[in-house]
Amino acid sequence: MGIVWNRFIQIKVWILRKSVTSVLTKTAVTTLMGAMLLALGLTAYAQHEPFVVHDTKPVIMHGPYLSSLSETAATIVWMTDTPCHAKVLFGPKGESMTREAHNAEHGLLPIGTRHVVHLTGLEPGKAYTYKVVATRAVKMKAYWPEKGLAVEGPERMFTTFDRSRLAVSFSAIADTHEDLARVKGLLHAVDWAETDFLVHLGDAFHSLESEDQLFARWLGPAEKAAAGEKLLMFIRGNHEMRGAFARNLMEYVPVPEGRFYYVRDHGPLHFIILDTGEDKADETNVYAELNKVEVYREEEFAWLERHLATDESAAEAPFRVILLHQPHWGWTGEREDKWTELANNEKIDLVIGGYFHRLRIYKPDSRGKDFWMLALEQDQVARVEATLSDLLVTVKGKDGKVLETLAIKARR
Repeated sequence: MGIVWNRFIQIKVWILRKSVTSVLTKTAVTTLMGAMLLALGLTAYAQHEPFVVHDTKPVIMHGPYLSSLSETAATIVWMTDTPCHAKVLFGPKGESMTREAHNAEHGLLPIGTRHVVHLTGLEPGKAYTYKVVATRAVKMKAYWPEKGLAVEGPERMFTTFDRSRLAVSFSAIADTHEDLARVKGLLHAVDWAETDFLVHLGDAFHSLESEDQLFARWLGPAEKAAAGEKLLMFIRGNHEMRGAFARNLMEYVPVPEGRFYYVRDHGPLHFIILDTGEDKADETNVYAELNKVEVYREEEFAWLERHLATDESAAEAPFRVILLHQPHWGWTGEREDKWTELANNEKIDLVIGGYFHRLRIYKPDSRGKDFWMLALEQDQVARVEATLSDLLVTVKGKDGKVLETLAIKARR
């Protein structure tokens, strides 16, 4: 339309300059201007012609599942069999789902089979119902892209975190290493009705090679167990840093921060989620000079130091709990002591991880640590319960047998 309009203006200016007087010329000019106006009108009309909608509907292959949850936000992920654009309908429990959340980036709705939508503006400790919607994109064209029909997921519900809650609980597992029988056994052992969320403490895989592997060996069974209603928190282990698909992990376990270290508050607990990176130096030949973990860990340490020194929620929480993969902080370039010193100075109460493939418990004052440290074995589930005064950790086997308990009193 812009081209037609510009040409029309050019002709009009030419006419005025020539001061046409003959009847014949005036008639020709009038006809030409009319044709141009008609073309302009047709172009304006044509752009409002409906786009094609085919009678074809996508299928939801995985999800939805919650990859992140806080007091005011939630991140929802799901997969479809064909490329789609997506949205989430949601609202407070008991009310209509009249709110919509989209995932537009730079003014455009993404088209793909993996869908990530962040819900924001939520209230702490409130239950919300939601439904995912994906509309098939059949043929992407510059004008009038062709679409299909929309598929809606079942109605699901979640409850946001709330630091004012007097008691909370969560469950943790670690190092499942693609053993599907182990994964299913551990998920079955989780008391989903009584746990607020599940955290996998890393090394769910030997290495990351494909999307199919991600879902077959962890995300698939986990999202079915959580049913789109409980958070599936994932902490990157050293094995998740290896393989052709390692750089895609965040796309499937996204958090708003866009990195593998961040904080959350829930009830009496201030959670610090850390990424312990690799367990060997960057220059080790097995990494073929593709790792820059040492610099990354220094940045993470600087962030942690600033956070603990300035964050009010960290200062006010009755308990500070660190969730990570390698309990001894991972590869730090022989600077493990400074991480421990910071944890001691800031009165960390508990560190929970995995990595060793066997149960290890370190009491305060052991190895220079003023905090409890727990490393889970591969076939164990830790249930953590917190009140304003007490933190209780119960470690069970897949059979439900209690193996260890830790009781920690609040120091603040």
